[in-house]
Amino acid sequence: MRIVAAVDRSDFADLVVGMVRRLAAAESTEVLLLNIAPREADVLGRQLSRKEVLDPVPEALRDRRELLDRLAGELQASGIRCSTLLLRGVPAKAIVQEASRWSADLIVVGSQGRGMLYRRVLGSVSEEVLAARRFPVLVVPRQVDA
Repeated sequence: MRIVAAVDRSDFADLVVGMVRRLAAAESTEVLLLNIAPREADVLGRQLSRKEVLDPVPEALRDRRELLDRLAGELQASGIRCSTLLLRGVPAKAIVQEASRWSADLIVVGSQGRGMLYRRVLGSVSEEVLAARRFPVLVVPRQVDA
């Protein structure tokens, strides 16, 4: 099984990785931990293509790199094969594209549980990933029993 687990910088990332740890008990499971940073303007003033953030990681994104490294270390300590990817882009679109590129069997995302007004104005990454209907999606709620 191949799982894409999208994490953000909130405490919620630990819940997502906890769920992945439970799902990835099988030895053949691989996990890609993915974090999507805001887009970066290119020559035309918009980021038009996928941008992988490579070393040296810009100062503004170091906390994202550190999060991915910490969470990957936890999964690897549990015996789970794990790689990481830090991208710049539109979160839901990038998650679905990477899952496709990676031939994922499942996408795991968290849900902050924000209200309807917030979702209408700013959107919800988990809802947008679900709406893509290209992969099975596990949405981990803010409250999850361990």
